[in-house]
Amino acid sequence: RSVVQILSAISFLVLVISIWGFAGAHNLCPWAIIEVPTLMLRLGSGLFFLWGILIGLAGLVFTFVYPRIFCGWVCPLGTMFDFLGNLGAKLHINAKRVPHRLNEKMRIFSYGVLIVIVLATAVKGSLVCQTACPAFWICAVWKISIPVGTAIILLLWLALSLRVKRGFCRYVCPYGALLGTFGPISHYAIVRNLEVCNNCNLCVFACPMGIDLTQTLVVKSAHCIGCGDCVKSCPRNALEWASRKSSADLKLNN
Repeated sequence: RSVVQILSAISFLVLVISIWGFAGAHNLCPWAIIEVPTLMLRLGSGLFFLWGILIGLAGLVFTFVYPRIFCGWVCPLGTMFDFLGNLGAKLHINAKRVPHRLNEKMRIFSYGVLIVIVLATAVKGSLVCQTACPAFWICAVWKISIPVGTAIILLLWLALSLRVKRGFCRYVCPYGALLGTFGPISHYAIVRNLEVCNNCNLCVFACPMGIDLTQTLVVKSAHCIGCGDCVKSCPRNALEWASRKSSADLKLNN
């Protein structure tokens, strides 16, 4: 997975800088799937950010197969936030693990961000999301001065990511919120074999999104990014990818 993530991040940077320039990150941003239609209606403009729309659609389609797999394997920001989360752990500045129920409830903030961005974009008729988008500023900072307000927000994202692994992905990212809406109905899901599992919690500590897998038989959390880290962490092979339908049938039969 790390190899795929690194290659994806490098490809993103190379394509953006070589084709659209340092300020062209939005051309490959999957949020275009929501942003572009909103601006087209507001401004009466034609289609733009086509590649971003296609990537956004692909991420949405694949979510119906594996939950939020774009977030776990492809998103360059996800790769950066994985690195920052691991760095925070090595520096011993990670916060204590967010309790399962609180972690699940706090994803409502990402839906709030989604709604606010859509409404603000419709009202202003501009790329409101650009104001605090990490992907945009990672590329654009070499050519454009960062406003003070934006710098403060980006520092907040940095602090959040060092304290809570993938904190941005869990509680802020609007595209992640969109995919998370459909993730729980993906065809495949992580399934726990109760006959083998001894509740060692290794999978819980391995999950970058803070999901407590010991609380369920089939993972239904909107946080799940399909990374499979929990499966790899289990020494007893008690976790596996399986069809939600077959898992539900098995649960009913038992």
